Amino acid sequence: MIDPATLPELPRLLSAPRFDRYAARYGGRADLGSRLYAWNCEIAAAFWGPVGCLEVFVRNAIHDQLRRSRRDDWWNDPTVRLLDRERRAVTDATRTLVRRGVSDPEPDQIVAATSFGFWVGLTDAGVPRDPLWSYETTLWQPRLVHAFPRLGQVRRKQLHRRLDDVRRFRNRLAHHEPVHAAPLERIRDDIVAIAGYVDHDAAAFIAGAQRIDTVVARKQIAVSSGASVI
Repeated sequence: MIDPATLPELPRLLSAPRFDRYAARYGGRADLGSRLYAWNCEIAAAFWGPVGCLEVFVRNAIHDQLRRSRRDDWWNDPTVRLLDRERRAVTDATRTLVRRGVSDPEPDQIVAATSFGFWVGLTDAGVPRDPLWSYETTLWQPRLVHAFPRLGQVRRKQLHRRLDDVRRFRNRLAHHEPVHAAPLERIRDDIVAIAGYVDHDAAAFIAGAQRIDTVVARKQIAVSSGASVI
């Protein structure tokens, strides 16, 4: 364990624009900014496991419903109409696999290569009230609602909003952005709640295995003493 405040070159290595966003939290103090940066890395690492599990749970639940009574590559079924953004996501995933040397990607490989945003997008409204492009009536009501059997009274719009909040948070993690000021407890609760909409065991696994609470609880000591672990 090392106190990042003892590393004078750390602010330069991070670049002023990035580092200043941490130091500004403590009136420009470089020592506390360095420690906050280290803690930010720690909390980001703590979130990656739960976010990754949720992504897999949601992706597989939606995929299983859409391929049921259709085909494994349901996106190629002419009765499934996807908006351009989702169609591009499938195309991009396929092209990525081909570039990696997979000449003829299997449906499961394409599913695994798609972004979280693709699956979140499928829970959106599409083009509201359009008979062909409304995801509410063409995807959600006949199929996708069954991917979340424990949804209860939560509506599709509410589910989508929570999923999209997690997606945006996930992207901030992926780009190494500051998340220390984010509503971390609420995001943790959303992750567990959404997993629970899929299956009780999914929620129990994330809630029981996560270390977000431990890292959040030690933020004060990490910044005050430099006792950070990344």
